Amino acid sequence: MRLMTRDFVCRLLPAAIALSATLFFPSASALVWAPQSSGKQNDHGDAVLGNRITKGIVSGGKLWLRGSEVSQKGGQGGLVSLSLADGSRTVHFERGVVDIEKSGRYLWILRQSLGDPRDYVIGMWKDGGFSDLAHFTSPDKEEPLVLLNRSGIPAILSRSTLRIMQENHADWRIIKLQGDLRWGVQISVASPRNRKKVYVGINRGEWGGGLQEVDIETGVVSNVERRDSRELCSGPLNSDCDPVTGVIPDPQNSDCVLAAVGLVHLSMSEGRILRVCEGSVTPISSKPITGGIGGKMKMTEAFYGLAPAEGGGFWALTWRALYQFGSDAKQQRELVLPKLTAVSGIYMSRDLPGVIVVRTDVNWAVSTSGYTPLLIPLEDSQEHRADTQ
Repeated sequence: MRLMTRDFVCRLLPAAIALSATLFFPSASALVWAPQSSGKQNDHGDAVLGNRITKGIVSGGKLWLRGSEVSQKGGQGGLVSLSLADGSRTVHFERGVVDIEKSGRYLWILRQSLGDPRDYVIGMWKDGGFSDLAHFTSPDKEEPLVLLNRSGIPAILSRSTLRIMQENHADWRIIKLQGDLRWGVQISVASPRNRKKVYVGINRGEWGGGLQEVDIETGVVSNVERRDSRELCSGPLNSDCDPVTGVIPDPQNSDCVLAAVGLVHLSMSEGRILRVCEGSVTPISSKPITGGIGGKMKMTEAFYGLAPAEGGGFWALTWRALYQFGSDAKQQRELVLPKLTAVSGIYMSRDLPGVIVVRTDVNWAVSTSGYTPLLIPLEDSQEHRADTQ
């Protein structure tokens, strides 16, 4: 059974709001990201990031975290780092950060210039500070969405263009997109190992989001869908209903990516992992559970992220557990998520192998999920996939 239609949600909403979160989370007291009746109002999270952490990267012995503005469209936010050695916290930018990305052992940042809101800067962390690599001016209504790593060269994807930095750091190759990219509170990107396309996952919570692909040479933007019937929310990948919460290169197929779908809303949960190859969409994993109102409804766990793992496999995160898969996409083990503790204002855990788990309420902006986990691979787990985007 798919999640409820929007009309049904509207009719059910007044009653659902009155329900305790424990109807869906039978062990909610053990999960620090489970909905609480007053926690969101009283817990403002980090002084710069708040609770709306949209991305994390481990680089140079630091955990780098980017927040977003408090709006359904996400937006530019602050950048904070935590030392993995002692947990000390450094604020690098309080606002204006569009994205962060990793290139080998280096960290890049895309941020808005403090002087002109249309001027953007790409910088690189080096010798204890950010140095500017390049500037560009973005036309009105053409705000950058994500920063990409194209074989060690920065590229910026916006709603209607792909901008690739040239070797002199002054000129840009600009590819006009044939079609517009959708917005979301979170946007995840990855290219298959053949590097012909960029896949863009959009997370809009209860409003769906879906997956789009961008042809690098032509700029053609295509919606990637699989709707098995004309029924509302049919099929395993439906942009009207399915928020895509993570995209990574497929370790087994050079023409493919893996995409995660996850949504918890109004005591319902749904999620799956998909293999996407040249427009073909195939489900490869889902985790059946029972819950909902009355606790007997058949559902699936919502996946909230994917990350490469050492040895060519990958990690997949739900609100309940961390799963490790081999390169053949077969599950190797399941680890229950630990309780998160506050480190310099950030709720997180380093108890699981190969990854850091951080609490965020970014999904709460567009669903009734409550706090959800954000998956961040450790540095050694990332190196084998460097420069794959």
